[in-house]
Amino acid sequence: MCARMAGRAAAAAPRGPRGPWLCLLVALALDIVRVVCDQEPLDPIYLPATLELLDAPEHFRVQRVGHYPPANSSLGSRSETFLLLQPWPRAQPLLRASYPPYATQQVVPPRVTEPHQRPVPWDVRAVSVEAAVTPAEPHARVLFHLKGQDWPPGPGSLPCARLHAIHPAGTAHRACRFQPSLGACVVELEFPSHWFSRGSATRAELAYTLEPAAEGPGGCGPGGEEDPREQALPVGDVELRPADPPPYQEVPLDEAVTLRVPDVPVRPGQLFSATLLLRHNFTAGVLTLRIKVKKGLHVTAARPAQPTLWTAKLDRFKGSKHHTTLITCHRAGPTGPDPSSPLELSEFLWVDFLVENGTSGGVAVTRPVTWQLEYPGQAPEAEKDKMVWEILVSERDVRALVPLAKTEELVNTAPLTGVPRRVPVRLVTVDSAGALVEVTEHIGCESANTQVLQVSEACDAVFVAGKESWGARGVRVDFWWRRLRASLRLTVWAPLLPLRIELTDTTLEQVRGWRVPGPAEGAAEPEAAAAVEEAERRARGCRLQYQRAGVRFLAAFAARPLDGGRRLTHLLGPDWLLDVSHLVAPHAHVLDPRVASLEGGRVLVGREPGVTSIEVRSPLSDSILGEQALAVTDDKVSVLELQVQPVMGISLALSRGTAHPGEVTATCWAQSALPAPKQEVALSLWLSFSDHTLAPAELYDHRDLGLSVSAEEPGAILPAEERGAQLRVVVSGAGTEGLPLHVALHPPELCRRGRHRVPLASGTAWLGVPPAPTPAPARPSSPARSSPATEASIGGERRAAGSAGGNGGVRAKFERAEEEAREEEAEAREEEEEEEEEMVPAPQRVTDLELGMYALLGIFCLAIVIFLVNGVVFVLRYQRKEPPDSATDPASPQPHNWVWLGTDQEELSRQLDRQSPGPPKGDGSCPCESRGVGEALTLTQAPAGATTSSLSTLARKEAGGRRKRVEFVTFAPAPPVQPPEEPVGAPAVQSILVAGEEDIRWVCEDMGLKDPEELRSYMERIRGSS
Repeated sequence: MCARMAGRAAAAAPRGPRGPWLCLLVALALDIVRVVCDQEPLDPIYLPATLELLDAPEHFRVQRVGHYPPANSSLGSRSETFLLLQPWPRAQPLLRASYPPYATQQVVPPRVTEPHQRPVPWDVRAVSVEAAVTPAEPHARVLFHLKGQDWPPGPGSLPCARLHAIHPAGTAHRACRFQPSLGACVVELEFPSHWFSRGSATRAELAYTLEPAAEGPGGCGPGGEEDPREQALPVGDVELRPADPPPYQEVPLDEAVTLRVPDVPVRPGQLFSATLLLRHNFTAGVLTLRIKVKKGLHVTAARPAQPTLWTAKLDRFKGSKHHTTLITCHRAGPTGPDPSSPLELSEFLWVDFLVENGTSGGVAVTRPVTWQLEYPGQAPEAEKDKMVWEILVSERDVRALVPLAKTEELVNTAPLTGVPRRVPVRLVTVDSAGALVEVTEHIGCESANTQVLQVSEACDAVFVAGKESWGARGVRVDFWWRRLRASLRLTVWAPLLPLRIELTDTTLEQVRGWRVPGPAEGAAEPEAAAAVEEAERRARGCRLQYQRAGVRFLAAFAARPLDGGRRLTHLLGPDWLLDVSHLVAPHAHVLDPRVASLEGGRVLVGREPGVTSIEVRSPLSDSILGEQALAVTDDKVSVLELQVQPVMGISLALSRGTAHPGEVTATCWAQSALPAPKQEVALSLWLSFSDHTLAPAELYDHRDLGLSVSAEEPGAILPAEERGAQLRVVVSGAGTEGLPLHVALHPPELCRRGRHRVPLASGTAWLGVPPAPTPAPARPSSPARSSPATEASIGGERRAAGSAGGNGGVRAKFERAEEEAREEEAEAREEEEEEEEEMVPAPQRVTDLELGMYALLGIFCLAIVIFLVNGVVFVLRYQRKEPPDSATDPASPQPHNWVWLGTDQEELSRQLDRQSPGPPKGDGSCPCESRGVGEALTLTQAPAGATTSSLSTLARKEAGGRRKRVEFVTFAPAPPVQPPEEPVGAPAVQSILVAGEEDIRWVCEDMGLKDPEELRSYMERIRGSS
């Protein structure tokens, strides 16, 4: 990685006028990076053994963020953490660790439950049916359910659940055995009567324990007398009340009359009553009540609550389907003064009903009863109103409706796979005798939050389809059947997007000297010419080998709280990720398959130089679930060494975690003791590259690996049967101090040239413990420098190994002199360089990104060239331009130009006013000449002490008149004191040639110069000065 960073920084070094300085800074930065990289440790390694769970319905591999593999992994060990979500099935799950030909497995330890952190082999849900009990009904009923699966009928090993009631007055116990196929049972525990004798409400704690079933009619033992608080699991508490009125419902028939009916199911043959309540301000003298019932239900009597005030007459009318009963009530006497509120209700009439026997047929049914009220003074809209009351008739005394689910935790993987996740639900009723009956008809259900969890139309399952927005804890799903209602709460874990795609190496580089069979990308295979050139043809048919990387797709799962807050609760914790590679691998692909390819969803293979990315697309919406950029470069890396770990057995240890009840950590390690004779030994190989990366040999195709194993002792090893990329040998014998094995990596046989090739890398492994006094021998850099006596290899060059004088496949080494070995090594290197020159390189493909970068670079260069040409032209154009006179002195300020508009007379008057009173000699006169040639110069001198200025006037005048003219005046500061030869007060004069004799004459006349001699001398001075 550091080499890649240095290469990118060097490629990005600027080149320009400041390029040398910036390049120096880049070089210093690269030195710093190189120092840091030298101190950077290599990637963590682990034993590439396979860890898998068997007989587990649903599980995931999990890892901490940035901690894969775990810190306790090494070349000879590996740790993996699993999360088991579904409860245990009939057989407990097994965890298997294998590194062929060795394997071992263990039973996963049971879950640890709160509050005592005791392992419990069963996942049990306990539901208390009653919240309160009375002396009339002193029974507490608790339903126990084994989650996880459907239990088939027949003999099994289902346990017993024992319920413990703990009260200040004593304790009580009773047990039940789980029955198939529901995997549930109900304990009906009767409380002693003296627990209710305190006169006030008290509470009893309920807890349970699990115990194995016993032989006998009940299937459960009598139970011990030990304190249940030490090992029992809590259920809840129940309230003990001295008395409790029967439950009822009140329904208003109109504003004055209210109906009170019992709110419990009735049984066939049972007699029950309904009560009519009348407000105190009711003034009507007659009240008629019409009751319509179906067959199987009869009105037996109507009894006034106050016979002295009201009388009741009962009339029955039978029909084919309905029976109608007419009850007429008359006021018997006047009502006395009532001090109570007129809106209070008082009992007015009792109506008795009788349920016929055998009407329900063993199934709970409802019997509708229609009530209609009539009396004088009733509101007109209320006369036609009818109230229907349904009576639930059941042969069983049903006490509760309980939904049973296989699990109360759901991991929503539907957005990743497109496959809905379902949790089956079964509804059962619990009656007073403790019997369980499943109900499948007349069921209603509804999810409290359809954006998290949905329920099926048949109410037999809850599910997530992949369109849900988020996850939540304790999502409620309501169920109802007849008058009974129940709720089921589940926790839904939803994935947090985007997915995290982890690559063991994001930049795949070309491996130096390693070629594999197959045509080069973009190059055609050469045609075979003759049998003599077969080796060269095969060598030219090999392509370059690029590095490979392992791929893992990870996701964090979280749930929101019930109150709708934004604080997320993560599954296992915020620093834990679930490995979902087995779910999203079918939907993952490389954006540019010419650059790299994804094999088996787990291995990234470089193909040709370029930049691309791995994408995971949703199977539901085709949106991108995760993306990771990668690069394949033509920079060459070398395989520095092989790290070898002998495996002569596998050991496994399991432990339970504390973050989740289903967390299991497995650790396996290789056994590398001294092998027995004829024992097969597997060798685990890791490739260490020069870019500070490590890769197991399992990432590469076994056909691309040419591996050879050699030992110093003759006949010490034999080749084992080839199975994939793993290297195995059979040890025929080893000394008591251990046996060193030398492993070398070569290109495949098809891509080799010459009989002697320098290996790509080599490494040494010790079977047993090396002797303490002597250090381990140095790893040979090539087979020509090592001294093993036997060798076994795989990867296209398998030879049987035996003794030194036995089979022809055994090669005796280190029998040559050191000089010969050096000569052969140099010769092999020369052959390698020649072969590299003969290799036909694949044409480099220019990507769209490179084209865009080149276009931008060209535009920038063109802009720089235009800017430089512009600057050169500007310098050449203005370098010879002379500055004005006023600019000769750097200290003089910039002159200012003024434009004046006025008449000629005004200008001449202003100039005369500026002259001094006494005209100097030869300077103050203005000679004029009437026949001048059209040129005149007006000289003005500033008064003494004033700022010297240069005044230039262009005047034109037509014959016989005066005209306006424009005067350009330039004010310049007084020049510095000149040498003595120049007058100090000489003004700075800028001459302006004015054409026209009339103009000159006009100027001289205004100045008073009318003598022709004066005009002639004035004109001569003008010509001489010009």
